[in-house]
Amino acid sequence: MCVYIGIEDLAANALIERMANNANNRFVSYKELEDYGAEVVKFLNSKGEKAILILSRESTNDMFRNYSDIFEETSCSDSLGIGLKSEITINDLINKFRGYLAFDVLLAFINKQTVSKLGV
Repeated sequence: MCVYIGIEDLAANALIERMANNANNRFVSYKELEDYGAEVVKFLNSKGEKAILILSRESTNDMFRNYSDIFEETSCSDSLGIGLKSEITINDLINKFRGYLAFDVLLAFINKQTVSKLGV
């Protein structure tokens, strides 16, 4: 089986992990997302799952269009990345982006080693 991980799932889960540690941490840079995503893929591969990240500019633009009520492109400390709209809560993200995940993918998103790539 091959798992495709879109930027919306990657960003949402990165923000969930950051907000769980600090509720005011509502931003993740593209660099952090790339590092986190690479570690998620590495984790899944180590469990025998093939995983592919979908992080193209086109998929990013699609995410901002399809989830414009949740995410926005912004910068913080001179880094460009994804910010969470002010009215969105961690519970909103969990309900929308974790309820349908396969268990092994969820484990990859919350693994201590993968989350460490977010600076959490």
